[in-house]
Amino acid sequence: MKPIQVPSTGGKRVDVLGIPMVIRIHGRETGGAISVVESHDAPNGGPPPHTHRREDETFQVLEGEYEFTVGGKSFVAEKGTTIFAPRGIPHTYRYLGRNPGRLMCVIVPAGFEGFFEAIGALTPEEQQNIQRVMVIAKDFGLEFLPPEQTSAVPG
Repeated sequence: MKPIQVPSTGGKRVDVLGIPMVIRIHGRETGGAISVVESHDAPNGGPPPHTHRREDETFQVLEGEYEFTVGGKSFVAEKGTTIFAPRGIPHTYRYLGRNPGRLMCVIVPAGFEGFFEAIGALTPEEQQNIQRVMVIAKDFGLEFLPPEQTSAVPG
């Protein structure tokens, strides 16, 4: 493995369910060790509640203020806050600001950035096909949950 430096304008840009994202470091560059993805969130934007079966995620709030729910605990995270969401624990977030927010996510092990690429390769209309998105999610060990199950911790 070699050192990696990505300039502020670097990375692969993808649109995932209306969220502009940048894959800053791809897993193929790290031998599958980690990937790093940045999201640019609109007011009230964020993913539906979900659980990863394969990856741990560590989030760093770069700009703005977010409401996170991780393993049943909800809290507000301001710029500079770091959040760890272990695999198997339901989580979600929502951007609270008025101007776009930015959130960095480190994914260990790498591989889940492939989900972002697969969804980003679909047209906006195709991304609205929930069944298709669910099939792709399952391929990447991702399970979307109803909002009321965000706090459920698997046994």
